[in-house]
Amino acid sequence: MHKLITAAIIFLLSFMMSTKLALAQAAPVSLLEQRRDGGRVQQISPTTITSLGDPFFNLVLKDHADAVNLADIEQFIKGERGQEQTFVVDETIVDTSPTIGTQPASRRAVLSFTGRNQEEQLDRNVMLSVFFTSENFPDVQSIEALGWDGQRGRYNYYKLDQQGTPGRLSWKFRNSSVEADLLQPAQRTGTCLQCHINGAPVMKELAFPWNNWHSIAFNASYLKSNWRVGTNSSRIAQNLGGAERLETNFILPAINQFNEKKMDESLARNNGSPVINPDGTQQVIRGKRLLRSLFDTTEFNLISSNQQVGNLHPFSNTPTSGPFANVQIPNTFFLNANLISGSTPSIAQGLNIAEGLRFSNIAQVQPDEYRQLLNQSGVKLDGKPGDANFAWFVPEPSHVDNSMVEQLMKRGVVTPEFVAAVMAIDLETPVFSEERKKMLEFIPEQFNFQPLQSGTNPLTLTRHPDDLTQKVIAALEQQNPASDSTAGQFLAILKSNNPLQVLQERVQAYSNSIDQKLNKSGQQTRQAELNRLYDLAIARRRTIISDPVLAALNETGNELFPVPDVGIASATSSQ
Repeated sequence: MHKLITAAIIFLLSFMMSTKLALAQAAPVSLLEQRRDGGRVQQISPTTITSLGDPFFNLVLKDHADAVNLADIEQFIKGERGQEQTFVVDETIVDTSPTIGTQPASRRAVLSFTGRNQEEQLDRNVMLSVFFTSENFPDVQSIEALGWDGQRGRYNYYKLDQQGTPGRLSWKFRNSSVEADLLQPAQRTGTCLQCHINGAPVMKELAFPWNNWHSIAFNASYLKSNWRVGTNSSRIAQNLGGAERLETNFILPAINQFNEKKMDESLARNNGSPVINPDGTQQVIRGKRLLRSLFDTTEFNLISSNQQVGNLHPFSNTPTSGPFANVQIPNTFFLNANLISGSTPSIAQGLNIAEGLRFSNIAQVQPDEYRQLLNQSGVKLDGKPGDANFAWFVPEPSHVDNSMVEQLMKRGVVTPEFVAAVMAIDLETPVFSEERKKMLEFIPEQFNFQPLQSGTNPLTLTRHPDDLTQKVIAALEQQNPASDSTAGQFLAILKSNNPLQVLQERVQAYSNSIDQKLNKSGQQTRQAELNRLYDLAIARRRTIISDPVLAALNETGNELFPVPDVGIASATSSQ
């Protein structure tokens, strides 16, 4: 009898343990949390869970945190009505070879989605970043994801990898975009916000000709033909899209909606709504943060001529040496033409000063001249002498900055006259201007503005000088700056009756000066000016490479920017 009881107890304990184990094995995998690479991996807290409301979380991670198969993840996102598109980018995009030495060639893909699934709008609100090779587009791999939570006005970043779960892929919440722009370099290290500097999506080569993307400017047709992945992956065979579509349908609107929410965060609010003063004005309560994009380069985009350089690009398979026609130096190399002139794909109106769009017609470099500049400079990519895919590849003012300024004007937060006064400061330095950046110290944290009705053209109104302008004038006058100093010039322009006219005259004088040096003063003067401009292009590339924040966007290290070896000055500067 005693043996029977003992056997029964053992059986019950064994049953309970096996049941417990089975239940444990059947329990759903939960989302983890890891704020930076190499950091602690832990179960996501209930507080963090309640703050997540983007489509990627709602459609995938909320109920399917164990999903690690790319096809399954895409299906959870798309549902029955959504659609997917694949965009491909690589610094060696022109290399059609399916192998690098003995290894399959690799490319990065951005997967975006359109349509609706359940209650979620997918367009520009969820994107994935994955890799594939010339042999395979793997369904099981590390994945980076972002999702836009429109209610909370933030991007959430997630990553699928094996950190903290060796031998098993697991999803981690990494960061949100909340106040990402305020982080110091050390706080960004190892986080998604190391590259997503402001917290918004990043597409460095945002505009035509999209130097390193499959696009209408460079059709990477080999992805569908001699790469074997084209025969076994519908993502490439059926869903390959050009960068021009990623720009206009996804990235530009995504950044615009991000900036709109960021602007709302900087206004005095009561129960979620902007406070309306008795005179109908609203109040900015974080002025320096809100207006930083007008004074400082918080991010950059990359622009170039539309002329390919052929076999001057070290990764090209083209046998012919380019450029094949005159190289038009981009307008935005000379000044912030998108914001000053408008009439561009990214900024529709700006300040509407048309003279800012003259430079690319004035500054044209003949093919032989360009090859000479390139050879004398000693620039290299990946240690190999040569240029980027498209000629004159340089940083330009970012859309995330310009979009913010344009929305500030449209909302009435700043007047076009105030923007013109800032643009006139250090006009010839559209990016990385230390002189313009110094003027941010005179911006008050609090000021009032008269909000404009939606659709109102701010250029048709006369509101100069508004409260912001008057407060900045007072702050400048308190410093009593010398008239020839940057602060003194800024003060004089703000106090003028028409800062827009001042800016227009400066732009006109600047373009006349470039025209005179390049086209009307003889070959010696022209060559000296071409040397100066090309050295400036190299200097701006190097500024990014050495910047403690912006350098993170140079993800390949030495395949993005054509620069001479470290310590070697441009050969053109010695002539």
